[in-house]
Amino acid sequence: MKFTDLRGEVKLNEPLSSHTSFRIGGPVDALVYPADKQDVIVLLKEIKNRGLNYFFLGGGTNLLVRDGGFRGVAVSLARIASISLDREYRSVGGTFAVLHVQAGAPLQRLLNFSVENGLTGLEFATGIPGTVGGAVCMNAGTTDGELGDITDSVTLISPDGRLITKSREEMGFGYRTAKIPGGHVVLEATITLRRGAEEKIKNRVKELMDKRKQHQPWGMPSAGSVFKNPQDVAAGQLIESSGLKGKTVGGAQISEKHANFIVNLGSAKAADVLALMEMVKEKVLAVHNVRLEPEIKIIGEDA
Repeated sequence: MKFTDLRGEVKLNEPLSSHTSFRIGGPVDALVYPADKQDVIVLLKEIKNRGLNYFFLGGGTNLLVRDGGFRGVAVSLARIASISLDREYRSVGGTFAVLHVQAGAPLQRLLNFSVENGLTGLEFATGIPGTVGGAVCMNAGTTDGELGDITDSVTLISPDGRLITKSREEMGFGYRTAKIPGGHVVLEATITLRRGAEEKIKNRVKELMDKRKQHQPWGMPSAGSVFKNPQDVAAGQLIESSGLKGKTVGGAQISEKHANFIVNLGSAKAADVLALMEMVKEKVLAVHNVRLEPEIKIIGEDA
């Protein structure tokens, strides 16, 4: 599969298990790394003209790829990943900094940038994997905050290569969601953080990281929280109280540390994870009369 006028790199028949945090997934026909913003526009126009299926890979951290892989194109913005401090201003509450961040930047690199520059407001993102683009799409966050809280504007690329900038209000950020039209992708965002005491920021990040490592299966291949939290209750509590903690199918396990995580014990297939997800949905519905909704994205075809 060749792409006209594309300056970025193309990998053919690339196993997506090498590019997801689950370490699961069959091959994609082509994995493309556009060189810059213009390269993305060129690529999307060619994809549209040729009628190819495509998706944006992001950090592969909230994603389950089926065992048969994906017929089409996976687009990675890993090379479009700059972070810059555009300007500062004083207002009620202190001094604020406006950052310009490209979608391919890892969220943890953005957090490190904020800590190194004495900026507060992003500590909630401690330990959240993935890229800024993916984090914007799902309004990543915790009970301490969400990305939509600090995002001023987002620039999207439409399927026909047009650049569209939307304000925070237009993005319609909600619980693990944002209003992004079908086929559009996040290219960059502006966020605002406040100047703070560097040591206090560092201590808060360390505190949150220690908490994550204590309560989550840190270091094991997973896609993070599998199900969205229903209103007023944690999905993990519903799953654990349904007696499912530690259950396994094949090489996949409902984490013994946090029941809303499914981990790859080393040889898991997507089919194993999907079977566990069905088991969870059926049991939680039977025990608690609550329908759980997946938080992870599932793509591709069965083997």
